[in-house]
Amino acid sequence: MAFEPVYSLLSPSYPKRLAAGQAVIEARLLPAGFTVGKVLSASADVSVTAGEVFTGEARYGGKANFRVLVLDGDGICRSLDYVAEFSDKLTGDGITANTQPQLSACVLDTDIVLATENEIKLACVAEVYLTGIGGESVNCLTGGGDGIYTHDDRLDFARLSGRGTESHSFSETVAVSEMDELLFIEPRCVVMKRSSDSDCVRVEGLIITDVVGRSGDAAISVRQETPFSAELSAIGAHSGDICSVRASVQSAHAELTHGESCVVACDFTLEFTYCTFTEDVINPVCDAFSVTNELLIAGASVSVPMPLEDETFFERVEGKVTLDDNMPPADRILSACGCRLSITDAAAGDGKLTVEGMAASNIVYCTEDGQKSSATVELPFSLTVPAPLKKGDTVSAHGVVTNVSVKVRRDGDLEIKADIAVEYSACREEVKYVINELTVGEERALPTGAVAIHIARKGETLWDAAKALGTTPETVLLQNPGISLPLSGGERVITYRCLSK
Repeated sequence: MAFEPVYSLLSPSYPKRLAAGQAVIEARLLPAGFTVGKVLSASADVSVTAGEVFTGEARYGGKANFRVLVLDGDGICRSLDYVAEFSDKLTGDGITANTQPQLSACVLDTDIVLATENEIKLACVAEVYLTGIGGESVNCLTGGGDGIYTHDDRLDFARLSGRGTESHSFSETVAVSEMDELLFIEPRCVVMKRSSDSDCVRVEGLIITDVVGRSGDAAISVRQETPFSAELSAIGAHSGDICSVRASVQSAHAELTHGESCVVACDFTLEFTYCTFTEDVINPVCDAFSVTNELLIAGASVSVPMPLEDETFFERVEGKVTLDDNMPPADRILSACGCRLSITDAAAGDGKLTVEGMAASNIVYCTEDGQKSSATVELPFSLTVPAPLKKGDTVSAHGVVTNVSVKVRRDGDLEIKADIAVEYSACREEVKYVINELTVGEERALPTGAVAIHIARKGETLWDAAKALGTTPETVLLQNPGISLPLSGGERVITYRCLSK
C-alpha cells in the first residue's frame, strides 16, 4: 500500500482588534484682544498615526483640534482654537513586531476644566483602537493516499489580498447669509459605499460640515453635505473581494468671502485606511480509516473568523431635554455645534444588528430678553436594524451625527432630533475539526466472521457505514444495492466475507 498523505496549509486572514485604550489630551487657550464672559461650546476631534511597534506594544502619536465658542465681555460670540499634540502607547498580547497597525480614534467627551476671563483649560478623552490582520497558519490533511478512506469537510476562509493608506483632497463652497465672521468649521465624514476591483478600491461617501459663524453679536450655524468619491490603490485586490474602508478627516481649512454673495470656501483632506480579502475554500479531512491498518490520528479544532462586507446605515434618534433650573429658558435656537456620536455596544442577532450609544450636541440659544446661553444635550439610544448577520457574529461599529434639529416646546423643554450614520464591520467565526497528522500503524486483525451487520443511525452516510463495518464504501454499495443514502436509521447494512478453508 502506498501511503502518501497530502497536506495543505490553511492561512486565513481577517481584521482583528488588537488593543484599545483611552488618551486624555489637555489644552490651554488664551484669548487675545478680548476677555471671556461665558463658554457656550467646547469640542474636539482627534487623529492618530502609528509609530514604532514592538512585541506586545504599539506606540502612536496624534493631535487634538480644540474649538471653543464663547461670549466675550461685551456679549459678542467669538471663537478660540488650539491644536494639541500628544503621544501614547497601546499594549496587547496580539501585537508583534511585524504588525502593520491601523489606528482610529473617537472623542468620548470634552470637558471645561477651568474658565476665567483670561484663560480656558480643556480636557478631551479619546478612545484609540488598534486593528491588525489576524490569522494563524494550520497544516491540514486534505488527502490520505491509496488505501486510506477519508471524510472531509468544507471550510470557507479569506486571505488578505490588498491594503493601504491614502490621503485625498476635496473642496466645497458653502453659501451663507448674513454671516459677518467665520468662527470655525466642524467636518466629519462617513463611508456609504465601498467596492474592490483589480488592484484598487473604490469608495463613496459624505463629508458633513457644520459652518459656525457670527451674525451681529450672535452665533449661527449652517450644515453642508459634500459627496466624495475616490479610487485607492490596493495591489493584489480582485473584483468582488470583501472590502473594509475607514475614512477620517485629516485636516480642514475654510475662508469666508463677501461679494455679491456670502460664501465659505472649504478644503478637506481625508485619510483612507483600507484592506481587501479574497474568499477561498479548503476541504480538510476530519476523519479517516484503513481497512488493512490501524491509523494514528492527531487533530485539533480550528477557529476561523470570516470577514463580512462593511455596511452603513442611517437612523434618527429623538428625545426631550429639560433645561436645569439654573439655566435661562430658551426662546430661539441659534446654532448646533460640537456634535459627536459614541457607540458603546454593537451586537449581532439573526438578521439584525443592535447598536447602543449616545448622540450629543451643544445647543446655543437665545432667551426671550435676548440673553445668549447654551446647553449640552445627550440622547442615549438603542437601535435594532435589519442586517445580514447571524447571532454570534463579532461586530464593531463607529459613526457620526449627520444633523441635529431642535425645537423649543411651550413648556420650555427642547425637542431634539439627531440623524446619525453608523458604519459597522463583522466577522463570522466557524469552528472545524481538522487532522494535521496521520500515520499508519499496525495491521488490523481480519474479522473471523463471514457476515458483518451494522444497524444504521439516522443521517449516516456511505462513508460512516463502511468505517463501522471495516470495509470499503464500494463493497457496501455492491453488497447492499437497495439502500438509500443518507440512511434514515434502523437499516441493516450487511457485508459478506469469503473465509479461507
